[in-house]
Amino acid sequence: MATPLPRRAAVAALLAGPLLVGALKAAAGGRQDEARAAAPPLLVSAAASLSGPLQALAVPFARGQGAAPPQFNFGASGLLQQQIQQGAPADVFLSAGVRPMDSLERAGLLLAGSRRDVLGNRLVLVVPARSPRRPLDIAGLAGPRVRRIAIGDGTVPAGDYARQVLAHYGLTAAVARKLVPLGSVRAVARAVAEGNVDAGFVYRSDAVQLGGLRVVATAPLASHAPIRYSGAVLRSSRQPQLARAYLRSLGSPAAGALFRREGFEVLPGRAP
Repeated sequence: MATPLPRRAAVAALLAGPLLVGALKAAAGGRQDEARAAAPPLLVSAAASLSGPLQALAVPFARGQGAAPPQFNFGASGLLQQQIQQGAPADVFLSAGVRPMDSLERAGLLLAGSRRDVLGNRLVLVVPARSPRRPLDIAGLAGPRVRRIAIGDGTVPAGDYARQVLAHYGLTAAVARKLVPLGSVRAVARAVAEGNVDAGFVYRSDAVQLGGLRVVATAPLASHAPIRYSGAVLRSSRQPQLARAYLRSLGSPAAGALFRREGFEVLPGRAP
């Protein structure tokens, strides 16, 4: 017959079981946290117009996930799409237009079911802030006072929208020789702010975030396709679950409030 344990020893034995289980769980959780922190950062290829808010949201996201802050590759959406198709590493792609994302989807490079619309924006006509305050609207771009108009080139969705607006107003031929195509919407904004051109088409968010610009007109919604920023996880992502979590984080209330302050439109269902 086994000898009964003294009362104190029995109590100690009863307590030791849960404590041991808790210690093992804590150790396992600590190892998971260490593994997440040691994992390489997410690589996010994103439209240049998103650079400000995405950089501001990077550290809060990393803290919430116990991971390293994402690393960003900002540029024209079409150029980023070409880089990805040529094998450039990326976990997440955020495009300012549907065409670059459609191209990647047709090529089978997106993780199935991960694509989602994230934000909206408006297209605006801007002039240098220091230029004389003379009336100017989109129809006035054909006039002699406007000699050079900055616009995104064929890799820049903002340029696509701008060309649609010019066609809507019947200005395509009238302003063809005035157009100065540039490689990103931020390059357009800089050219206007520095006075190298008389006017340019940028997103409203650029006008809100950047200095040196004055908005003189907003393109009517009917004059161009809807401006939609879409995001997706790349099929080649090394961390697809973390990449999905990153996309979800862009629809949080805090992210939505920041995007609104920065001049973007938060789509229904993406934030309160």
